[in-house]
Amino acid sequence: MDPRVRDDDGDGTAGGGPVGAALPLVAGVVAGLVVEVVALVVVTVLYAVGTAEGDAGSVPLALGSALLALGLAALLGWCALQLARGRQRGRVPALVWQVLQTLVALQVLLEESTGSGTWWAALGVAALGGAVGVALLTRAAGAALPHGREGETLL
Repeated sequence: MDPRVRDDDGDGTAGGGPVGAALPLVAGVVAGLVVEVVALVVVTVLYAVGTAEGDAGSVPLALGSALLALGLAALLGWCALQLARGRQRGRVPALVWQVLQTLVALQVLLEESTGSGTWWAALGVAALGGAVGVALLTRAAGAALPHGREGETLL
């Protein structure tokens, strides 16, 4: 194991958290992911309440959307936990989500012509997704997150 990596629990894994000067960067990524988890849980609750009140045009679509949001929240929560523990394995799924949500938010911004007022939400999502995605791509974040146990491959 890399001697710069803390092993607080003594199991031979790099589970002691990120190391080095990139600790604030990784903490910022984790905070961004937590914000996204909270937003997805709120979306899930809104879908469930709307469906229960009869506001949903299609109940199966609303319930499917709620389950998708809840599943994404669980995945991002897992990613945040892995990154907070200093493990590399949460980085790629989190990065894929950042790219997808940023592209969708930018598409909403480009198509916003109805004046519905959703541009501010799309702008916030694009900014958060872009910031977290760029932070995940930095060399400092990669160096701060060891690659797991010695000899362990990511595939």
